[in-house]
Amino acid sequence: MLEGCVPWPEEDAERYKRAGYWRGLTLGEHLDSWVRQYSGRPALAYRGEEISYRQMDECATRLAYRMSKVGMQPYDRVIMQLFNVPELVYFVYACAKIGAIPICSLPTHRWSEIGYLAGDARARAHVVPAAGTKDFDPQAFAEEVRTATPSMEFVFALGGPVQPGVISIDEVLSEEIDLEQARADLSGYRPDPMEPGLFQLSGGTTGTPKMIPRTHNDYIYNAECAADAMEFDVHSRILPMLPLMHNFPLVNVLFAVHARGGAVVLTELFDAEEILKALAENRATGLGTVPAIMHRLLDLPEDTRAKYDLSSLKNVYWGGNPLEREIQLRFRETFRCDTDQTYGMAEGLICWTRPGDSLEVKLTTQGRPVSSADEVRVVDVNTEADVPVGEVGECWTRGPYTLRGYFRSPGRNSEVITAEGFYKTGDLVRRDAQGNITYVGRLKDCISRGGEKINAEEVEGYVVKHPMVKEAAVVAMPDKVMGERVCVFVVPEPGIPATLEELNRFLLNDQRIAKYKLPERMELIDELPVTKVGKFEKKSLREKIADILRKERGPGCV
Repeated sequence: MLEGCVPWPEEDAERYKRAGYWRGLTLGEHLDSWVRQYSGRPALAYRGEEISYRQMDECATRLAYRMSKVGMQPYDRVIMQLFNVPELVYFVYACAKIGAIPICSLPTHRWSEIGYLAGDARARAHVVPAAGTKDFDPQAFAEEVRTATPSMEFVFALGGPVQPGVISIDEVLSEEIDLEQARADLSGYRPDPMEPGLFQLSGGTTGTPKMIPRTHNDYIYNAECAADAMEFDVHSRILPMLPLMHNFPLVNVLFAVHARGGAVVLTELFDAEEILKALAENRATGLGTVPAIMHRLLDLPEDTRAKYDLSSLKNVYWGGNPLEREIQLRFRETFRCDTDQTYGMAEGLICWTRPGDSLEVKLTTQGRPVSSADEVRVVDVNTEADVPVGEVGECWTRGPYTLRGYFRSPGRNSEVITAEGFYKTGDLVRRDAQGNITYVGRLKDCISRGGEKINAEEVEGYVVKHPMVKEAAVVAMPDKVMGERVCVFVVPEPGIPATLEELNRFLLNDQRIAKYKLPERMELIDELPVTKVGKFEKKSLREKIADILRKERGPGCV
């Protein structure tokens, strides 16, 4: 296997092959199969126009052919930094055709992430927009990365004039070539399906992201399981409202929908009204998103929502953070759609509620693993023994699409991969008698107050039930005596915000939580910071309250 990757044990690999989970086909070969089956059907919908499977494949072939002509080879690593446009899809599939490995970075990543990823992965190509903003020049940035990275040779840019030494994606896509000859030439570039088909990135909010090798075999199996769980078919038209290279939209939407002949709706604009516009003009049947965006959609004035025909929208698939029951019900009523929750990670395990599940299951759980071969343990964090059904413990998992180790991270791997091959997710979950998983919080998102461990997300779940609280984030603030105390950042509803005293009376009397869990400080904030993939980002809030305390130089300051 590629140097730096951890292979599956041979016994497990053979078992997955015998069971038919791994079929020994590359991502490119799966694409060829989809194109043969669905040639004239729409594969992509963008700004009201449709792109067929055949057209998408031709564009991917042109890009792959140019990659071959400049000397790129199977297993070359390619850093991807385009927004959600059709050309990003073409480039992902071009990499599949030549066996190159996309590094699933984000267009908003900058030097601290890209410089590290390029060097550690020994990337050979970098894909960027041709133009940026007054504060950021993508081509100049790519040249800086190329200069600092000995392995980096090629920069591809989309949408406008390119600088010397940069390959124009627009020009490649408009060139006249013999497509049949190009396909024949590319047939010699087949990678091993047991090798990485792409590198996903770990989703943590601190530190440099770790690379997750996802093989051709395991990623397609993951996608097909997701497609079956969500009952995608040729009529599915799904809009992923997250950066496409993130694991959720890539494996659960792009590959899953294409595996069943449906269409993926694209928009690079994440403004709430633009989302409605994209849903309406492309007749989307589904939306994949996160709670932060669901809040934005609900906050739109009713007359704004009324401008768009959303009658095609049947389902919203969401995950990433808990969302209170009342908001879920309001969303379902406002947009006249069903909702299904997901829980999962770029490292592997994906759970979904199913279309046929009861409303209670859809509202209160994140569903069941998409594969019967997914093994899930819920263990006591101290004894590592399995906890009884219904009790909270850490989620451990292994299976035919869950990693056996991060790329070039032996130290981290020894911490999170058990001797039996289970991945220790760091997530606290509860599992019911039917196997449905409910995400409770992060193992490390705990506040240690005088020896008592307080789960921050549990307290948040109670705080947001107060009628004057729109959103909330609970974090630890340093304290000389107690070690840590509880601070809550609140985005208030319009009107007069609740005071800390009023909030705590509500928590004690209405929600009946233990007194030691009460927030001891409240900070009002206009909006909560989020990560590049739409999840609440708490590191900056912890730093903010620590800085406030230092400036105050009052009791409890460290």
